[in-house]
Amino acid sequence: LWPVLVPLAFLALLLWIRNDVRAQRVGPVALACRFLWRDYDPAGGFLFWEVIDLVRKLFLASLVLFLDPEHGSSNMQRLFFATLISGFYLVVLAFARPFKRSEDLYFAGTANFFLMCCFASGVVIQLCESAAYDDDMCHTLVGFESARNASEFVVALTATMLALLLFVVLFKTISAARAPTIRLASSGRHPALELPSECSFHGFISHAWGTGQDQTHTVVRRLQLLLP
Repeated sequence: LWPVLVPLAFLALLLWIRNDVRAQRVGPVALACRFLWRDYDPAGGFLFWEVIDLVRKLFLASLVLFLDPEHGSSNMQRLFFATLISGFYLVVLAFARPFKRSEDLYFAGTANFFLMCCFASGVVIQLCESAAYDDDMCHTLVGFESARNASEFVVALTATMLALLLFVVLFKTISAARAPTIRLASSGRHPALELPSECSFHGFISHAWGTGQDQTHTVVRRLQLLLP
């Protein structure tokens, strides 16, 4: 029941709070469910992206096991569908760009690409193992002399992908730390810009109409550049 009830529960919560989130008037329920929507762009229609991603994860982690339960572990059907779903999701992710921050999009795309490489590597190992009775078949199909060589290649590829992922995370962390922005002194995090239901504006810059318009516009533009 968990793979069915949890996505439905998340979907029901997002349907309940969708108007408040799109209006940036966050009530108690929307605030408690921020983990479902705060990383995505509600204005672009991606408020429900977390549900889509959850269904993808459930399929790759559990539902794929229902494909050919008797012989699925010894053939490539599961790996084929897992690779297909990962590739399709990567394309949709690249075109939709559902995240508010570009860093989250890069991380999600990189992680999904590495996942697709892992499934493709599993296909290579499965091909060589199925051709173990023929010494030349593995070399003919994928270019490796044996299943052992294919496994060694997959291990090296996995280690390389992990090293690249750590490098990307480190680079993005350093870049984000050096970028000029406004952070809260209490937590060091970006301020939450969602409006409570009883508020209409984030702030108001008072100025003299005759002499302070240019200065006020300059302050507002700089705030817009620095705020997340």
